Amino acid sequence: MNQELYFNILTFDIPTKPITFYFSREKIGYAQEIYKNKFPSNIEELFPGIKEENPDFIYTSFIYEKEGYQPLNLNLKEQPTELIKHYLNWRIKKHFKKLNKVVKTNFVNDIQVWIKDATFRNPTFAKYDKFTLKLQFEEVSDFGELVIAYDGATKILKTPVSELVKGDVSTTILTGIIHNRNYFKYQKLPDDITDFSKTYAVLNNDIRNALGYEIDKKEKGNKYKGYKAKIDEFIKRYVVQDDFKKIIPINCKYYLPVELKRIGEVSQECNDLVFNGGVVGTKPKYDFKQLKPFKPCTQIHKNIHLFFILHRQHVKEAELLQEYLQNGFKWYRGLQEYAGVLYHTKKGFSIVFDDLDDPLSQISEGIKNLKREPDVTYVAVYLSPFSKYEQDLDKKKVYYKVKEQLLLKRIVSQVIDVNKFRLKVNEYEANPDRNSGYLYDLTNISLAILAKLEGIPWQLNITPKKELVIGVGAFKNVEENIRYVASAFSFQSNGKFNEFQYFSKSDTNKLANAISDAIWQYVTLEQNPDKVVIHFYKEMSNEEIEPVLEMMNALKLECPLYIVNINKTKSEDIIAFDNNWYGNLMPKSGTYINISQSEHKYLLFNNSRYDNSKVYPSTEGYPFPVKLRITSPTPEALNDSKVIKKLIEQVYQFSRLYWKSLRQQNVPITIKYPEMVAEIAPRFDGSTIPPYGEETLWFL
Repeated sequence: MNQELYFNILTFDIPTKPITFYFSREKIGYAQEIYKNKFPSNIEELFPGIKEENPDFIYTSFIYEKEGYQPLNLNLKEQPTELIKHYLNWRIKKHFKKLNKVVKTNFVNDIQVWIKDATFRNPTFAKYDKFTLKLQFEEVSDFGELVIAYDGATKILKTPVSELVKGDVSTTILTGIIHNRNYFKYQKLPDDITDFSKTYAVLNNDIRNALGYEIDKKEKGNKYKGYKAKIDEFIKRYVVQDDFKKIIPINCKYYLPVELKRIGEVSQECNDLVFNGGVVGTKPKYDFKQLKPFKPCTQIHKNIHLFFILHRQHVKEAELLQEYLQNGFKWYRGLQEYAGVLYHTKKGFSIVFDDLDDPLSQISEGIKNLKREPDVTYVAVYLSPFSKYEQDLDKKKVYYKVKEQLLLKRIVSQVIDVNKFRLKVNEYEANPDRNSGYLYDLTNISLAILAKLEGIPWQLNITPKKELVIGVGAFKNVEENIRYVASAFSFQSNGKFNEFQYFSKSDTNKLANAISDAIWQYVTLEQNPDKVVIHFYKEMSNEEIEPVLEMMNALKLECPLYIVNINKTKSEDIIAFDNNWYGNLMPKSGTYINISQSEHKYLLFNNSRYDNSKVYPSTEGYPFPVKLRITSPTPEALNDSKVIKKLIEQVYQFSRLYWKSLRQQNVPITIKYPEMVAEIAPRFDGSTIPPYGEETLWFL
């Protein structure tokens, strides 16, 4: 059964009939600012010599006659695509404004329309579904292309801002607001908005915390189906209507099919993973239990002692968890048999604290006073009384401080949400037939402990090549106002972890030095690599690339440098559906689609659907694809299609080395691991990660 792939795109005809626009060299009244890359191709007819003068802007009222603005006939097909996009986006925005919809533009000037969910009944909030309309031209067809994406839902408080600020909400935590169906950033409000009894706040985490509202639970299930159903309805109600088609002349009856020549698949061998004794498997969730770790941690750590950090009220939970880890639960046979971790729990060694309001003081003292034995590797299991959704930031930070203090003692740790543990135990005891209890958490915990102790759960089934792969990821915590920080990880071609460093996003020199240092370290041990590959979480700037090239030149490396920009697909992006998989829509794992031949851009689907079987466990999830862009400072290095495919396959394979969970990930560890470090490390008291932390996967 072959896949039938479709983009979330409707095609349209670019108008051929000349249109009269009106332009001015100066801004007179309200007008649209047109940057020089959007100047009409025949602008010299109106303003002779303007191209030589090269001003940054001119101004237009588009199709409206206006005093001080001069007419110019345009054939849109002959104009810069950026001018066409600006004009059509302007018309789309006006169209939805007339329909009394909230309309805003994103950071790349695509239009986002908010549609109120009339079925949502709540006295506190109104709920809106958000849709992005993105225009592009002849990227994946011979026509204009309207990408229609669903961006999820947002909530708007029904209490006006004028009343909110009388209670627990400070204006400092307001971000987006709605006034007369217009969206504004609060800190950039126009001066003429003074009546805050008609202004309403868009719900964000700070407001949620201030008012004590719970975080919405993430919706489970097949998000491809929900996503497509939303845009199907939006298209039916708003896009294929005559008034909209006068703006965007839709010329198709259904979504754009993906041409066969754009579709590729990674080699079947890319799914192969090597377990103990060289035995090959493909699905860690099932194979790890049977085939055992590729490399047990006992090869490195002969003496492993486990101890607990817990509140006095959670002794019973610690005893039950210890029982599970030691003797097993259901088919899970314990940490030793399942993951090959031979360990001992020494009585009286655990740290017990009393104060729930300030647990850190007692925990810190306990860690400081640990009487450790030489030649023993310690693993701490911290039963945290605070969940990952804890709204009190001081309590939330305890998790990070405990991890840091343990690392300073060269101790890795595993954090357990004790409330989640107790809930799952209670659910199982109440109904064993319907609940698995803590079973799958135990498997993931065991996997992570093994990896933290330098064991290798599984490895890629490839012959190691002389390649260096460097991953750079970043994280920004909006809730705690922590700016982007990044970290760089170094790997060998078979996925073996070397080391990492972390630094602030703005520190270009540190980033370049970290990448250069990884290259230097590799060359010292392995001599000249055949290629250097950098997996980067964003587009890499010349400022970031130049020092790397200088290092490669200094080392006299003649191998090519490839940069693979890897983005998690956001909801407003182009994706694809498979209409030939029993209505489940998600394309097969390993499928990749060329979405820009000239720029080497691809969608890569990375999931647990390995065949066309109707049976698919929903617990495996339905992740959206990642978007790749492959570049090189040496353009001719991109001419070999086999090399391009190998680079895509490498991204796919590195996603299969995630050792925090047995579930298949859609993002490679070259991006995911650095992101995880960048989330945790800024909260450490020290300015750097303890040296021991740069050699282990403590953050899993």
